[in-house]
Amino acid sequence: MPANPAQLAYATQSLARRRARLAVLGAAAFAAACAGIGTGAMQDIIDSWKSVPVDEAKRQWGPPQAVQALPAGTAYVWTDSVPAARPPGSGPRDAGMERTPVPGQCQRKLVADAQGIVTGGEWRGDACCVTALAGRCAALKYRARG
Repeated sequence: MPANPAQLAYATQSLARRRARLAVLGAAAFAAACAGIGTGAMQDIIDSWKSVPVDEAKRQWGPPQAVQALPAGTAYVWTDSVPAARPPGSGPRDAGMERTPVPGQCQRKLVADAQGIVTGGEWRGDACCVTALAGRCAALKYRARG
């Protein structure tokens, strides 16, 4: 007896829906995991500067782009701009017309007390470090002179 085409079509659609749901759930879980990793790395970087003279941060990171007076001390702000990555085949020759990529940014802020000792800080942006194990991000952690 031949298979019923309606049942076959329904089974195929049902399988496709299940796969789509699994793909969406997998992507959401991956995004949440990546967000947690990035949050931890940047917080580790900021925390490494607590109780360190802010002049050390200036020596290691260079001069801040902004300095803000606060009631409890002074905030020093550094902002990095990271060029947007392009997927393969998305260059101007491939598409015939180049779209202007928007660079990502990461702002780091250290707060120092009246004696110039870092008491805390914060960060924000879409191009902040995912890991502080190597490269540019590892260089942001406090390194004592030695």
